[in-house]
Amino acid sequence: MTRRFPFFGLVGAFVLAIAASAALPAYADDALKHVTFDISPTYYGTGTSDAQATPFAGTFPVGYTNDHPIANDFRINYGMNISLSKRVSLYYNHSSFEFALGRISQPGVTLVTGQLDDRTDTAGINYAATRFLSTRVYYFDHERIDVTGLCLNQHTCAGNVANPASIDEHGYAVGGTYSFGPRSPIGPIFSISADAKYVPRNTTPPAGFALNGLGSYPGSGFEFPYSFNVKIPTHHDPSLIWIAAYERATAFFRAESSIEQYNVTQFGVVKVLSPRWTVSAVDLNFKGCRCSDTVTPPDNVRFAAVLVTLNFKFSPADLTGNH
Repeated sequence: MTRRFPFFGLVGAFVLAIAASAALPAYADDALKHVTFDISPTYYGTGTSDAQATPFAGTFPVGYTNDHPIANDFRINYGMNISLSKRVSLYYNHSSFEFALGRISQPGVTLVTGQLDDRTDTAGINYAATRFLSTRVYYFDHERIDVTGLCLNQHTCAGNVANPASIDEHGYAVGGTYSFGPRSPIGPIFSISADAKYVPRNTTPPAGFALNGLGSYPGSGFEFPYSFNVKIPTHHDPSLIWIAAYERATAFFRAESSIEQYNVTQFGVVKVLSPRWTVSAVDLNFKGCRCSDTVTPPDNVRFAAVLVTLNFKFSPADLTGNH
C-alpha cells in the first residue's frame, strides 16, 4: 500500500503557513485577515429511481435486496484558505459525498449497493497567474468510507480490518482554471478547468484486484479530468444565479487496472444572501463513460442526487474585530 500523507501533517503545515504569512512584508500587519474558513452543511438526497429496486429474476442478488438504506443525510464539508500574497495562497478542503447507485445487472448477478459514503481531502497551493487564469498544485486523498451493510470496496470492513479491494486513490496533481465573461456575485459567468493527476501505486496488485480485460496490473498512472461551468445571474435579481456544469470525472482506484471515467452534469441555483452566506440547490446526474471500463453493457454505473448547501465563509479577523 502506498504511503498516505498524514492529516495532522497538513494541519501543521497550515500553522507554519500562518506564521510565514506574518513574515511577508505586505501582509505582516493583518495576518488574520488573510485566513478564511469555509463551512458548508450539505443535505444529500437520493434521486436514483432504482436505488431500492429488487434483483432481476433468475439472478444472484448481491447487496441489499429489499428495504436497504439509501443516502438522505446531512454532512458538513469545510475548508480553509491562507493568502500569502495577492497571487499565492494555500488551501485545504474536506468534502463528503453520499449517494446510492442504481441497480446494476451483470450476467447472472444483480448488485444493489445501498448507501455509499465517500470522502475526499485536498491540500495545495493556488497561484493567480492573471486576472483570468489560476493554477494549482495539490495532494488529494479519495476514500470510500462505507458501503452500508456490505464489505464491498470501502476502506475498512467489520472489526476495522483494512480492505485490500478498497477503491481509495491518493496522489499529486497540477491544474488550472480559466474564468472569463461578465462577473456575477460568485465570479465570472464562464470557467473551464483541467487537471493532471498522478496516482502512485505499488507494482504488485492488491488482493481482489480487477484486470478489467488488461493483460497485467499497470501500477502507477495519470488521469486527466476536466469541467465546464456556467453561472447566469437573474436579470432583475443578480444575487439569484442559475448554474450549469459538465465534468469528465475520473478515478484510478487501487484495486482497478484501468482508469474509470464518468460523465457528470449539474443544474441548479445559488442565492447570495450576503458576502459571507450563500444557499444553493443542485440536481446532479452521474453516469459511467463507455470510453472506459465500468460494467458490462447495456447496464452502467449511474446515480442521481439532489444537493442543498448552506455555505458560510469567515475570517478570524471577523471574530476578533480586526477588520
